[in-house]
Amino acid sequence: MAYDLMTLDNGLRIVGERMEGLRTVAVGVLVRTGAVNESPEENGYSHFVEHMVFKGTKEKDTAALADEMDRLGGATNAFTSKESTCFYTKVMDEHLERGIALLADLVLHPDFPKEDLEREKGVVIEEIAMCEDSPEDLVHEVLCDAQYAGHPLGQPILGTEDIIRSVTREKLFAFMARHYTPKNAVVSVAGNYDWEQVVSLLEKHFGGWAGDAVTPPLAPAPELSNHLVRQKDTEQVQICVGYPAFRGDSPESYAQLILTTLFGGSMSSRLFQEIREKHGLAYSVYSYANVYSGVGGMELYAGTSPETAQRVADLMAQEVRRLVKEGVTQDEFEKARESCRISFVMGQESSASRMRGNGNVLLLYNRTRSYEEIMDKLAAVTLEQVNDVAQRIFCAPFCTAVVGDMEQELSFAAFEGMKP
Repeated sequence: MAYDLMTLDNGLRIVGERMEGLRTVAVGVLVRTGAVNESPEENGYSHFVEHMVFKGTKEKDTAALADEMDRLGGATNAFTSKESTCFYTKVMDEHLERGIALLADLVLHPDFPKEDLEREKGVVIEEIAMCEDSPEDLVHEVLCDAQYAGHPLGQPILGTEDIIRSVTREKLFAFMARHYTPKNAVVSVAGNYDWEQVVSLLEKHFGGWAGDAVTPPLAPAPELSNHLVRQKDTEQVQICVGYPAFRGDSPESYAQLILTTLFGGSMSSRLFQEIREKHGLAYSVYSYANVYSGVGGMELYAGTSPETAQRVADLMAQEVRRLVKEGVTQDEFEKARESCRISFVMGQESSASRMRGNGNVLLLYNRTRSYEEIMDKLAAVTLEQVNDVAQRIFCAPFCTAVVGDMEQELSFAAFEGMKP
């Protein structure tokens, strides 16, 4: 599949993917700034900027912005991740210029009204509190603290209450001046569009964007063995075990995806079948991979009662040991690979999904990754490669996180000394 690619004179990269048969087009402005790019004193600024751009620009107050978004269909929003911030809209093809103009106004001309800024501090602080009150969300944050202590990935996306309370307009504008530059951004377009029109509109609305700063690559993370416990008055105990794994552009990432699926990513996976179906010890149990531009992680999770927490931890270790020693069967390998293929195909039916995926790959890896390439690489993964990746991941040092009301500390000794 061919992509439309262009770089404006100011360094802004553009990627487009035409999708026949649609009457809509999704447009996203992705900026390479997230929690990993913030100093400790600025932790949470990327996410706070994402909130504040909707509170008014030089030309429109918050009500006028909301009115324009509703007239375009109400599909304009933004999100912040560890490595990027994305502002996006999905519009009818006939409203493409209005959608691009709205995004340009949000990204290039925010005003950060003082009264709104003070109000929004309360909103973000409540968002931080909401995570603290959700034990399943919290245990993943605690595991991140364990796995990436001293590394930028260890910083939370939302920041802390103290930092948010100290935010000022001047600090946000200074932060944007350092990170919001055309060479540090990508515009991604997917759906029904005319490429010449897209380039012309982006030149018109983003061509005057200035600045030369570029975010440096994410540094590799050290392999740590930290074990953190957060005592909390909850009915369940939340358990996470994390291993260093492969980054997003690693050749092993496809085998890693298949491994994650068969080990804890589906109803027929090993963790789900053993802990939930066979023993009935957890409602929620799974594994997943976190992939970043320079780092990767494999995480195991289960939520259970305090009385059964040790047994669940031991059963998780038992399944890891069995996988490392006995390997993956041909049948579960083929089933998991097909599941990955189908999930990817289904995700590609959304223009918004393609816009985000294409933009993210260009932003973080400075390349494109076609549908055909991904399907071919999934098809090329072998059983031997999955077993090799499993051994390399699960024989490495691991970190743990526990959140709950525990009278006695959990033991993770059963995870120690994994060998093929």
